Amino acid sequence: MKRWSATLLLLFVCSVVAHADVTIVQKTTAEGGMASMAQSGGLPTPTITTRIKGTKGRMDVDLGSANLPGNMSTITDAGAKQVVLLDHNQKTARTSGAPVQPATGQPSAGSLENSVAPTGRSQTIDGLKCDEYAFNTTMNLSQMGGAQVPPEAAAAMQGVTMIMKGSMWVAKEAPGAAEYAAYQKAMSGADLAGAAMGATGVSLPGMERMAKAMATVQGVPVLTEVTMTIEAGPGASDNARQMAAMMAGMGAMKVTTRVLSMKTDAIADDVFLVPAGYQVIK
Repeated sequence: MKRWSATLLLLFVCSVVAHADVTIVQKTTAEGGMASMAQSGGLPTPTITTRIKGTKGRMDVDLGSANLPGNMSTITDAGAKQVVLLDHNQKTARTSGAPVQPATGQPSAGSLENSVAPTGRSQTIDGLKCDEYAFNTTMNLSQMGGAQVPPEAAAAMQGVTMIMKGSMWVAKEAPGAAEYAAYQKAMSGADLAGAAMGATGVSLPGMERMAKAMATVQGVPVLTEVTMTIEAGPGASDNARQMAAMMAGMGAMKVTTRVLSMKTDAIADDVFLVPAGYQVIK
């Protein structure tokens, strides 16, 4: 459950802004595929609240129960290049900064493909004119998880990829849309997506490249639909192929995120501070 929540948290960690104060509330649901494995236990449908003030942002993930381990918040500061992960159950604040980029500037080998492009389609959603953007990301599962994944487990996943394809319906005239886009650009420039990922203990290779691609889209994603599938390539082991076949048998998992509300009311400065009583871990 914790990894599931952390993954959702980071898939939408770049949902933030820069001049006016902006608050965006989103709802995320998942169905089919890997999500069906959790149906008996009650799959969470997170409500994600993103608040932005200047170059600072805060994203709160509410799973509907205070006892679930995935109830977390991230506080980001693009100017200071810092991310703080708040674990509300453990009362801890884990801080991290932007990773050091390789001198070669070469993209991560874990991300095989990243693309975001307009489709030319438009529709009105909740009274907002939205343009569609299609995106496609392929990730090597053997490079997910970082140090928490034993070497033998990583080796077993060699040649197995997660493919995420979907669309974003983006409103350019939504409240705070310009500020949203400006913050996205600031986060991308500060290389904070990977740092936010690392703070949770879960690693998604190529996250920075994905964030930079998303930052090219101007506007607020009102509706995002992502389909996730698992495939085994030529270098996959027999066990990995069996796992991938089992996942394929369950069908693709679809994750949908929809904006419930957007407003530009003033936000207090202390929203972006570590709460009193939380243990700070660097």
